[in-house]
Amino acid sequence: MIKRSSLLLAGGLGTRMNGREKALMMFENNTLLERSLSVLDDVSDEVIISLRDEEQVHEFSSYLHNRKVVTDRIKNTGPLAGMLSGFERAYGEYVFTVACDMPYLNRALIDMMFNMVGEHDALIPISEYGTKEPLHAVYKRDTMLEAIENALNEGNRSILSPVSFLDNVIYLESEIIRTIDQDFKSFVNINTPSDMLKLE
Repeated sequence: MIKRSSLLLAGGLGTRMNGREKALMMFENNTLLERSLSVLDDVSDEVIISLRDEEQVHEFSSYLHNRKVVTDRIKNTGPLAGMLSGFERAYGEYVFTVACDMPYLNRALIDMMFNMVGEHDALIPISEYGTKEPLHAVYKRDTMLEAIENALNEGNRSILSPVSFLDNVIYLESEIIRTIDQDFKSFVNINTPSDMLKLE
């Protein structure tokens, strides 16, 4: 029985990366996509890759290896479009949702998050700076799918907008995260070419 799904959001336009496909950028001998998949395969029963369209699916084809791939049904809506398509296809009761631009995913942290979510609608980490991390979070599939639809129906595209429709959200405090990921490397993300250079 599939209980844990993971959804990897890789459909961004890469506007701040001069149009380069972020997920296919190389880091420590692997693409960011492959780095993420190697971790997600270990901690979930299924992994879904969210891409924006068939053209991107074709471009990524040599990395997909018969994996479950979804494309955006609603165009130009940002990560919520990918989440909508991904949650519609997910089999797991809970879905760990993460952006493809986080090169240091931590197996132990994700595993702990799946274990801690319990019966809650979502578990969202709080970074060392006190910010919510909705693109490194675990959501209850059915409840969150409805919340995403509600947010989009109201014209809200913010990644946190569906969370306001959830009744039962818990936040993973930074002190607890620090016990597993002392430097908060899990939440390092790459938005610009200079971010990539800093990491290298």
